Amino acid sequence: MLRLPTPSLLALHGLCGLIAGLASATAVQAATPDLLYTVRPGDSAWSLTQRHLNDPARWLDLRRLNRLQGSRLRPGQVLRIPVPWLRLHSREVRLLALSGQVRTGPAGSPGQWTAAREGMTLGPEQVLSTGADGSATLQVDDGSVLLLRSDSELLLRPVDAERARQALSRSLDSPASGPAAPPATPQIGLRLELLRGGLESRVAPQRDGTRLEVITPSAATVVRGTEFRIRATDQGSLAEVVQGEIGFGNAAGEIALGRATGSVAAAAGGAPLPAQPLLPAPDLAALPSRLSVTRLRQIDWPRPSGAGPLQLQWLDRSADAASPEPAAPLPRLVAEHRLMPDASGRLPQLQPPPPGAYRLRVRGVDRHGLEGLSAEREVEIIAVEPPRPLLPPDEGWMPSGLPLLQWSASAGADRYRLRIEAQDDRPAIEVEVDRPQWQAPRLPPGRHLWRIAALECASRAGPCWPAGDFGPARALNVPWPAPELLEPQLDGHGRLLLQWRGIEPEALVQLQIATDEDFREVLLDEPRHGDQVRLPLPPPDLAGPLHVRVRPLPAGGGLGPWSGTRLVHGPMLRAGRD
Repeated sequence: MLRLPTPSLLALHGLCGLIAGLASATAVQAATPDLLYTVRPGDSAWSLTQRHLNDPARWLDLRRLNRLQGSRLRPGQVLRIPVPWLRLHSREVRLLALSGQVRTGPAGSPGQWTAAREGMTLGPEQVLSTGADGSATLQVDDGSVLLLRSDSELLLRPVDAERARQALSRSLDSPASGPAAPPATPQIGLRLELLRGGLESRVAPQRDGTRLEVITPSAATVVRGTEFRIRATDQGSLAEVVQGEIGFGNAAGEIALGRATGSVAAAAGGAPLPAQPLLPAPDLAALPSRLSVTRLRQIDWPRPSGAGPLQLQWLDRSADAASPEPAAPLPRLVAEHRLMPDASGRLPQLQPPPPGAYRLRVRGVDRHGLEGLSAEREVEIIAVEPPRPLLPPDEGWMPSGLPLLQWSASAGADRYRLRIEAQDDRPAIEVEVDRPQWQAPRLPPGRHLWRIAALECASRAGPCWPAGDFGPARALNVPWPAPELLEPQLDGHGRLLLQWRGIEPEALVQLQIATDEDFREVLLDEPRHGDQVRLPLPPPDLAGPLHVRVRPLPAGGGLGPWSGTRLVHGPMLRAGRD
């Protein structure tokens, strides 16, 4: 990790200068936009032009601007030099990775902003803006990496006269400087203005007196090499240091923030809070490394003591493999969530990013709004393929009533949940199995619907969760058995008693009585409940024989098979009339 090589007092010294400059920046730029240069022994308009200006022909412009009579200058004389004339080396900022909506364009002209592109460089007075689903990773030519979070705006500040003077002074005071030394290009530190949103930085150690300056509406930060985060909200500015030190302050006061500390500068004014310890990283040891989208929504996220909300960041792990460095310090930020607890303290369900390989960062948020130290875990979000019913075919018949159900195996599923629903009021059957098939018990006659869903389990013996919804239903038909019609009898009152068995009690049946064995001449055709019926004897002219049969009428629709035919012979009918 990067560490700040300079003591915090030096950071505060630079911060004081930055804050003082901020307080009068508008007045200074309007009144003295040019650099004021004090002539040194050996200087001339020609030598100054050759050594410090960006165009050799500028020496004539320099003479005219300062009303010089010749090229010779006297030590101590003060010259005005417009900053755009100077040959300065400003840090180059390149867009390393983008995600979601990211736009860029000139400051103050949002109508001219266009979509940002990976690989493009940003110049002074240029704004970078991320949408609610956007983020941008920036790389500075000194090796620093910056991550602009979602819903943020960052402005690259131009070089002003004071910074140009400091850079030129450092260049002139370096051991290699002198009238005979080759022209030097002064180094300019990077100055950023975070207009809103969040910025995470891993800044390389700054050399030659340069530094990274981050300005927000209510505070300023001076960095010479560290890992830190800063955010600008309507309530104020928040700074959090993970490694190293920074100077953080405003016109009302400055403080030094060290490792694992943070502070808040309120928008209403006042000095920043004293350094606050950041919350420890949450414990993600129990979080599985392979999760479905459904399982992620059901995670009970651990929170360190003192944390209210949780901040989650999903970083694309494929950026690690594509980076030429062994480990990309800040890869592409794909999505970011802040889980806010409800009145009971419970966190809402997470809406995870699409399936893929991620580096997940989780940190707690304390009562000041400061984000704590991050816990990281490599997580793969999987898309569990829904199982597809295979056998029996849709609307298939299972004469045995013992169907073997089969479905396609789902990649990523640990188990399966099978549900069989009858078409009547019977309760559904629901089971969990670890193979893509199941031998059902004997099912009652009728039409059944069965569905299958994939499950994801914590372990072989642990709890399971749906990895997706139940798939489409398939129909399964179990035929009713043919009832057994018993031998017709006469009851004690001389009525015809017909009985049958082999179907459920009180089931609905269709009863037919005909004079012929083909049941073309039907005397009686009507539904009956139960397993028996008593009928008056037919008229005397129908002495028999009569043909009787019965079949079930399933509650779910359809017709069951006919029973065998029984005969009611003439002697029985005559005996009933005697």
